[in-house]
Amino acid sequence: MQTVLNSLPAQEGVRLIEPGEGKPFDLGPVHFQWKVRGEDSAHAYTIFELHLAPGGGVDLHSHASPESFYVLEGEMTFFRIVDGTQEAFVCGPGSTIVIPPNALHALFNKSAGACRLLDVSTVSHQDFFDEVQAADRNESFASLEPKVAGVRLSEIARRNEMYLAPYDVNTKKEID
Repeated sequence: MQTVLNSLPAQEGVRLIEPGEGKPFDLGPVHFQWKVRGEDSAHAYTIFELHLAPGGGVDLHSHASPESFYVLEGEMTFFRIVDGTQEAFVCGPGSTIVIPPNALHALFNKSAGACRLLDVSTVSHQDFFDEVQAADRNESFASLEPKVAGVRLSEIARRNEMYLAPYDVNTKKEID
């Protein structure tokens, strides 16, 4: 066995990321924790945990990269827009949602309990979130009027091949 182990070209760097470990970041009331960043995967993919309190969520948006969510705990409502019609899926632990490139989607925790998701995506998501974090450190989004913060986020999104749709899936109304 030793001969086989010595002859295989193996890359070093295998590591364990324990529960609760990973680089944390927040975007408003949504808590994220990086499990795998682009630099950990030769820039092939990213993985982060997403923690949502009751009522928390991610507004309607799309991006050029595919994305998948796996529900670890709690209940999540995923929204999509198909041919101008809004649809929703209520997903519990063990459910997976696959989002193709450029699909309009949103997600909200409409339950009374906490929800945890695992997100697998591309490095473009990491680039977006890293740029948002840097902008927030420079001037907190919370200190801005909502419209100004929205414009700022939309500009960052555009630079990262994302689109933030001015539509509220919860009220089914356009946002001014």
